[in-house]
Amino acid sequence: MATRSKIKITKVAHLKGHRDAIYDFIIDFEERYIYSAGAEGYIVRWDLDSPADGKLIMQTGEPVYSIHKTADLLYVGGRSGTIYQVNLKHKTLVHSHKRHQGGVFIITDEFSGGEDGCIIDHSNSMRETVSTHSLRSVVVGDSSIFVGSSDSNIYQLDKSSFKTERILNGHTNSVFGLALIDENTLLSTGRDAHILAHDLKLNKVVHRVPAHLYQAKNLSWNGQFLLSCSMDKTIKIWNDQMTLLKVIDFERYAGHTNCINKTQWIDENMFVSCSDDRSLVFWKVEIID
Repeated sequence: MATRSKIKITKVAHLKGHRDAIYDFIIDFEERYIYSAGAEGYIVRWDLDSPADGKLIMQTGEPVYSIHKTADLLYVGGRSGTIYQVNLKHKTLVHSHKRHQGGVFIITDEFSGGEDGCIIDHSNSMRETVSTHSLRSVVVGDSSIFVGSSDSNIYQLDKSSFKTERILNGHTNSVFGLALIDENTLLSTGRDAHILAHDLKLNKVVHRVPAHLYQAKNLSWNGQFLLSCSMDKTIKIWNDQMTLLKVIDFERYAGHTNCINKTQWIDENMFVSCSDDRSLVFWKVEIID
């Protein structure tokens, strides 16, 4: 791969309908939907192929920080520590249960993590205290779970017991984004606005890039390019050598006008972003030879 690929960016769709900041979304690749969640407590479904109009799925009555989907079930994590489980097929709330003390920032169908520093197993309610600070980000590997915390550390956890196997450091504040680019390399970012590359075999930081002007919120890797997004209202595209290839901002691409909370690849040529400006944007990426 060329170290400095030329990239053309096209804004494909700008989705509006939320009444407050959008904090998270989940892509259902099989059914071709996106489910978004935000500060007003709305859960909205958007069609990946015809995204102009969203459909309100539910209202939680509180800000939503995290969302996850598996099969016909949607898991939603709220500011109060409550996790809502929604049956999408029957459009019913299966249950809501307060599991954490404070916001739920991490949610999967198997476990959740939040402001109380705990990981909770959904199957048996087993609670494992990982940190005295908030747990803010997660990436699941083949044999371990990596969790980023507001204490500036990344915790490598056993998949079954959630016990800490190793602590990775290098950041100076909260770790908001994680991405595994191969079995040996973990990328991280956060409030210090740097992206770090951790060599898991050497157990050390091998590369550090000052990536954004203000805190970085999320990372997404598609096997070739890395996305990062930030409170500085930009999305940046990097190659696997952490060379900056493209900056997407409002001035040049009519992008977001406020903090960008998440980006995620849909496929190798498309990604979506969400923001405090109450909108989602679909972007097309083309490599120019």
